[in-house]
Amino acid sequence: MAPTHHYVTIEDTEIHYTAWGDPDATPLVCVHGLSRHGRDFDPLAAALADEYRVLCPDMPGRGESEWNPDRYDAASLSSIIVGFFEELGIESGHYLGLSMGGQLGIGLVPGPLTDRVERFVLVDVGPDPSGDDTADEGVQRIVDYLTDPPAYDRLTELEAYFRDVYDTFSAMTDAEWRRLARTSARRTDDGRFAPNYDTRIVEPLLLADDADDGPDQWTQFEAIDQPVMTVKAADSDILTDATFAEMRERKPEMETLVVDCGHAPALNVPEQIEPIRAFLEG
Repeated sequence: MAPTHHYVTIEDTEIHYTAWGDPDATPLVCVHGLSRHGRDFDPLAAALADEYRVLCPDMPGRGESEWNPDRYDAASLSSIIVGFFEELGIESGHYLGLSMGGQLGIGLVPGPLTDRVERFVLVDVGPDPSGDDTADEGVQRIVDYLTDPPAYDRLTELEAYFRDVYDTFSAMTDAEWRRLARTSARRTDDGRFAPNYDTRIVEPLLLADDADDGPDQWTQFEAIDQPVMTVKAADSDILTDATFAEMRERKPEMETLVVDCGHAPALNVPEQIEPIRAFLEG
């Protein structure tokens, strides 16, 4: 099964998204990580499209969505996601957020999306990773590779770069790495291949330490009334063991899945996909 591609304008920004499955099925909105895009969910979406309308948007500055630096901060991205639900008429569905997508969901699910989201899947992120000292190294690792990405003459060279920079991902086949490279590449002005994101997306992360007046994510996390499932990478440097333990203490009813990898699970094999399916089915 292949996705269909769509574009919608939200807050004067064109957003690309892929759609899988029956348009009348229960929606599952999947929101990606900081420098990634909606095509990362292709394996998960293909597997779940028999039961769900899986919708995978590219956030501004990523994938095929418009580059708009005014929409790269957390508040703007959250507003884009709410607008996505509204524009597509999603009154009731599920939300899966990986890394940045999950952190945004922690604020959205008990807030503006509380009446629209039935079940919430967090993938390898918890409340306020920037405030977790043990996650500093992981956050800095992401900042380092986001800031000045290389460009290559050949797509195979870009694929080798992705294999190196994302070597903490759970295991992928050669075909899956090639798909990741093809869906994550853009041509530069001089015809070379580079990652398909605007490097300015890192700027809000660099300024995060100065933003002390934002909402407390632990309070937001505790306010989530919907069933929650957290998928944790065993060796994650973003969702640390200490944060994961506190999440389980504060929400003992939370369902969990631990995957043998670093940040982040690729959601590409039955061992990762089927527990998510079972959770969504309730």
